[in-house]
Amino acid sequence: MILKGGKVVLRPLEVEDAQTIVSLINDAEFRQYLTLAFPINKFMEEDWIKKHSSSSNEVNLAITADGELIGTTGYDIDWVNRWAEFGIGIFNKKFWGKGYGTEATKLMLKYAFHRLNLNRVYLRVLEYNERAIRVYEKCGFVLEGRQRQAAFWDGKYHDILMMSILAEEYFKS
Repeated sequence: MILKGGKVVLRPLEVEDAQTIVSLINDAEFRQYLTLAFPINKFMEEDWIKKHSSSSNEVNLAITADGELIGTTGYDIDWVNRWAEFGIGIFNKKFWGKGYGTEATKLMLKYAFHRLNLNRVYLRVLEYNERAIRVYEKCGFVLEGRQRQAAFWDGKYHDILMMSILAEEYFKS
């Protein structure tokens, strides 16, 4: 599966992507937005890609711009209840704040509601990730809850926000 937008192309993750992902994801400035407590290495990432690329309950894609890997996105799907947990990360800082994450999110929502026939897509985001929250709101996600002090980063606890969008909301916009 390949999804194309004006700025980004979403394609299946490949084991060969592991080294690029690791070099970008371990950057401290980016990692503050993740709930990973420790850095990852190439072998961990390769194993993750192999394990998760064959699952019928997951969609995991590389986000590329002009052929360069800039991030990843994906779903963990509950087919019975027709919902998915969404995740996205634009790892390469030179692509932050330029619409790449917004376009990738919109492509993923279109795929979720038009192709997968899902009823609900939700996500979790750290309360201080203001850039991501703006993207999600722009794409139609609404705040539905808060996990208080659910993440520990830089010596203190932070809340995780729960946001979602329903099919009926997506098709109204």
